[in-house]
Amino acid sequence: MRKYFKPLIIVAAMTTSVSALAIQKDITVNASVDSQLDMTQADNTPLPASIDMQYLPGRGLESYRLNTKVWSNSATSNVKVRLVSAAKLANADGAETIPMTVKLGDKTLSTADVEYTGTELFPGSIENGSAVLPLTISQTTKGILKTGQYSGVVSLMLTQATTTEGGA
Repeated sequence: MRKYFKPLIIVAAMTTSVSALAIQKDITVNASVDSQLDMTQADNTPLPASIDMQYLPGRGLESYRLNTKVWSNSATSNVKVRLVSAAKLANADGAETIPMTVKLGDKTLSTADVEYTGTELFPGSIENGSAVLPLTISQTTKGILKTGQYSGVVSLMLTQATTTEGGA
């Protein structure tokens, strides 16, 4: 009996010591997936949620420029970009507004669709995103502004076009 008891105790001790060293850690992973399009900064980081524009007295607001990339599952499909609403800043009481101009690459954006061809966006492959497109936000008419805190939202809408390259 003793002959069987000793190995049994050794196995039980080994099992206990192994389970005492184990630990489980769970990490919940989430991902927001759009199967067609995305837009990031040129270094593949998300676009900023907020930016600060600099005001120079006597001149107005300095333009804000951010290098961006468009990501797509198709190198040949055209991409339409537009503003959801006209870009403007308003002061805290809403009495003063500043019209803003938004450009993506060399095209000025408005509430109407501006189409970019797959060729101009993706001169190589889609694996590294589009060519770098500067996103520029600027005061439409430079000039002196009334003192105050101004804010507004620039909302871009990107849509995969139903046309490809030559518009077919």
